[in-house]
Amino acid sequence: MTRSKALKTSPSAEAELDRSAVKSLRKALAVLDVVAVAEHPLSIAEIALRAGIARPTAYRLVKTLVIDGHLAENTIDARISIGFAVLPLAASLLDRNRLRVEALPHLHTLAQQTGERVNLGILHRDRVLYLAGVEKPALPTIYSRFGKTVSAHCCSLGKAILAHLPESDVRALLVRQPLTAHTPNSITNLTSFMKELRETRERGFAVDRAEHVAGSYCVATTIFNTRNEPVGAIGLSGRALDTLIKHKTVLRQTAELISHVL
Repeated sequence: MTRSKALKTSPSAEAELDRSAVKSLRKALAVLDVVAVAEHPLSIAEIALRAGIARPTAYRLVKTLVIDGHLAENTIDARISIGFAVLPLAASLLDRNRLRVEALPHLHTLAQQTGERVNLGILHRDRVLYLAGVEKPALPTIYSRFGKTVSAHCCSLGKAILAHLPESDVRALLVRQPLTAHTPNSITNLTSFMKELRETRERGFAVDRAEHVAGSYCVATTIFNTRNEPVGAIGLSGRALDTLIKHKTVLRQTAELISHVL
């Protein structure tokens, strides 16, 4: 047997290498996800626990991702946070996302018309993902709010989207993401929540009655595609629910305009 034949990898061995590479990639992505959603920098032990992987594996993956710049390590306490290398990826996505690009000018106009903070969100991995936002005009900073995720059942953006999905899809989502309480006002009963979605469809907008953050209210309405499927939602948030509801007409008109542009 020649040396080249002896060194040739068998099909079964190649398949095993492929499976091993995929497993490693999935673990690395799990590490990134865990660090990204954490409210504060994590230790490697915390990352391993939350990602469901062995600590030595987490250590190797974290160190590799730190070298590549996708994660950053604090030089004082060695805690891990997201690194700057992810920003070009995020920027590329946001610059090319048509819903966000088309909606941003209308979000700014809506904020000027209502004097309230405006948010744009979609359903991603069973949670609401903020794609953009414009701060209320009374504050000095206008910003693009993106990347934050919240439970769909306790925010008006999520309710506005879920209200127009098939009931079977909603029930399946709530199995994966149970109705947990974030504040005393959160809806945790399935029958009550399905009733809330029916009322949302009837009134034409969803309401967050301080169900996600105490003292913070929101109203939202749905953005549809050409097949009348919900692809996102826009909402107004503030400290007074009655004030937000007064803007329901212009809120719906803005959502209809964005839907039309799409």
